[in-house]
Amino acid sequence: MTRIRTRVMIADDDRALRDALADLIASQPDLELVGEAVNHPDVVRLATRDHPRVVVLDARMPGGTAPATIRTIRDRTPTTAILVLSAYEDPSSALESLDAGASGYLVKGVANEEILEAIARAARGQVSLSIPLAKECVRVMRRDLENARRAEAVALQNTNLLRQLQDRAPTAILLLEANGRIELVNATVQQLFGFRRNELVGEHLTRLVPVSRSGEPTDELIYRLLSHEPPEGEQPEAHFTAVGRRQNGSTFQVEVTASQLPGQRGVSVFLRDISELALAEAHYQQLFESSPEATVVVDADGVIQLVSTAAEELFGYPREDLIGRSVDALLPDHPVTIYRRESDEVPTEAGAPTAPGGLELVGRRRDGTDFPVDVSIRRIRTDEGAQVILTIRDLTETAGSRAVLEHSVEMLRAAGQEHRNVLVELVRAQERERLRIAAGIHDDSLQVITAAALRLQQLRRRLSEPEDLAVLTKLEETVKLAADRLRRMIFDFRPPALESEGLIAALHDYLEQLKGEIGIEYELTSNLETEPPVPTRVLIYRIAQEALMNVRKHAQASRIQVRVSDVNDGCLTEIIDDGVGYLPLEAEAKPGHLGLILMRDRAEIVGGWCRVESTPGSGTIVEFWVPRESGLTGGDL
Repeated sequence: MTRIRTRVMIADDDRALRDALADLIASQPDLELVGEAVNHPDVVRLATRDHPRVVVLDARMPGGTAPATIRTIRDRTPTTAILVLSAYEDPSSALESLDAGASGYLVKGVANEEILEAIARAARGQVSLSIPLAKECVRVMRRDLENARRAEAVALQNTNLLRQLQDRAPTAILLLEANGRIELVNATVQQLFGFRRNELVGEHLTRLVPVSRSGEPTDELIYRLLSHEPPEGEQPEAHFTAVGRRQNGSTFQVEVTASQLPGQRGVSVFLRDISELALAEAHYQQLFESSPEATVVVDADGVIQLVSTAAEELFGYPREDLIGRSVDALLPDHPVTIYRRESDEVPTEAGAPTAPGGLELVGRRRDGTDFPVDVSIRRIRTDEGAQVILTIRDLTETAGSRAVLEHSVEMLRAAGQEHRNVLVELVRAQERERLRIAAGIHDDSLQVITAAALRLQQLRRRLSEPEDLAVLTKLEETVKLAADRLRRMIFDFRPPALESEGLIAALHDYLEQLKGEIGIEYELTSNLETEPPVPTRVLIYRIAQEALMNVRKHAQASRIQVRVSDVNDGCLTEIIDDGVGYLPLEAEAKPGHLGLILMRDRAEIVGGWCRVESTPGSGTIVEFWVPRESGLTGGDL
């Protein structure tokens, strides 16, 4: 009776490892080697043509990725099972491969018997995964599930918090349905108008704000204004003043701002009591007139609307001669239209200024003489549209000293930029070298050692003398130790979890390794809402790695706390140990402590900071902050 043999294909770009696997399969009477591939396109082509029962696939080969290749093979030949061999015991890669349709995931260097058993299990439609890796996969899945549950809880909490914030907001807020009827009001609406919520829901806005100051019904005015096509990149908005009517019939002036809700679901309306605005305007007029600096207000066309007393004195014009004229009369040679530049943003809230911008221009007095001026620019939105406040200062006496100062500042800026460029290039070179070495270890050294381990296991079947077997056992242990150390080096150079799972997962793996090496306990806490971009992740990891390396070498600590938090559009990392401590300034001055300086430089090149606090006998605190959008790219790190 002819025994049916399992047809096996090998895909690995390393010749020595491929030959060792081929010999292993050839030595088994129930296995048949039907092909060998050296890259991803090869294995897809051969598997599609020959339909092997099992493909033993190297996770990392030229021409593609393991998950994509697994999916393609499974689509084209559904009866083929794929067993992945990888140099990394990485749960994320294992889960990606299994999700793509792989029947197993083994780490290179396992015993021949495990490979043969995994092939047999794949042929039977069963899955192969080592217990330690299975535990890590479960940990990752539990963590992802916890994150999803936490995200749901946060969303619910945020919804409740949003309702509370709406009720505490000093501005009256209403939501209108698509048909224009009131759907929701906050507590301020009740306080401002005297109605209870149930008296307003289902009513039209005109119940509270009947007409605008021009006499047009407010609901009609809002929808007319929102129907206009806004400039590109802006949301449609209605903004005007109107007459509000309280429950007791009294009226008052309100400012109305309305905008369309996403998906045409309705309109949000904000109402602000501006009854005291006249008082504020009078106060502002007083301040405007008493300011020692020349101030001119122009509209979006550059026409002068207001002139302060100081501006009259500086330019020699009475204000009645300036109001209604173009600002060109005072600033004739400005290079661009300072009152209307497309790159400038006009605030959406009435009366709110933009951040001031400054220009050095030439001013012209009434008698025709020119003089240097510094012009500060602020933009505000009013009922009459966008306006610009120009604060003008005479630079006649300071022009010479300013030129000297600006030259010095420019030289310092250039020197600082050169220093940053050198640091960025240093970091780039360091990361390139790390990746090159890691790739070399994976693609060359680790493959050769794995092939040697397979050969040693094949040799074991031919030996019978106890002394020979004892020597072989020691040799196998040495080869396994070398493979483990090479895998650890690959991890140190660029941990796979950093890009596949994220910053916290990579830090967890490093701290676990540290715990295994020196027995130190740790606590890792994350308050990150989302993962930072990959270049920022690498930057944070490298600084943290340097700090933790110092703990391993010098601290003699028994416990480490690591916290990563979202702070001010960036990531704050805190590393606290209970070790012997030291004097940071003395340590930086000694040879061999370049790492402390590099930690600080890495943070500062992206606009961040790094602080080390320590005294002998009291442990060490390392804190550093980097912006979430660091400005670096994948080529930088």
